[in-house]
Amino acid sequence: MSETKIHQDYQLQGNPVIEVPVPLVGNLVYDELGELVLARLNERFRGNSIEYSQLPNKGQSISFSSTPRALAINQILREETNNRIRVLSPEEVVRYWNSIPDKPDTYSDTNSIAVYQNEGPHEALRKRVLQILGIESTDEPLIVSNLGIERADNDYGFTFVESQYQESIKAPFLQKDGKVEYDAEKGLVSSENGISIYTSSDQSGLRRACRDWDGDLVFWYDRLWGSYADGRVNVVSDPAGSRRKFR
Repeated sequence: MSETKIHQDYQLQGNPVIEVPVPLVGNLVYDELGELVLARLNERFRGNSIEYSQLPNKGQSISFSSTPRALAINQILREETNNRIRVLSPEEVVRYWNSIPDKPDTYSDTNSIAVYQNEGPHEALRKRVLQILGIESTDEPLIVSNLGIERADNDYGFTFVESQYQESIKAPFLQKDGKVEYDAEKGLVSSENGISIYTSSDQSGLRRACRDWDGDLVFWYDRLWGSYADGRVNVVSDPAGSRRKFR
């Protein structure tokens, strides 16, 4: 199947969401699209810890998720599908919670990172993100989504770069552990009911933004490149995605 044919005809195998037009949420699978995505990723990060040195079998869910892998996959998916298929954001994880497959047995990174107001873990990357956003500091936590990522000769093997899809929102709900729910007008908001979140106790550094095995959203992990066999790449196929305006 040609790349153009993938763009036009590819259908994600996933769970429908009750919205119009109807998105589908599922795991990125090593099929014609997954093979293309990992080939592109490996071209960019050959010999780097982000590379998938061992590929899945055909039809298997792509696993061993990490922050840089999820961001790279998100970037490639948007490029190859005109933004129609992309990695879930934290907001979409909460919004589409009941449609996400295999939640009790898997974790998944989102298309985002958490940037806290105090210096801390991964300070060089935190400063790089603030630079991309055009600010020197922030007085409250931020969720920064859809950053580009490229290979770099540093301790991480990657750095963040500007993207046409990047978004940044102030996230006051990250100031303490609690629960969040999705509000159609406000996005994620603190709530007495909803999905539990865990945050950085000292509000420092740059942290992973992921769904963990216990049914929580976690914004305090600082091991960005940690990956395990039960990691998944949760994606959404959104017919309206290519028409959404960013920034």
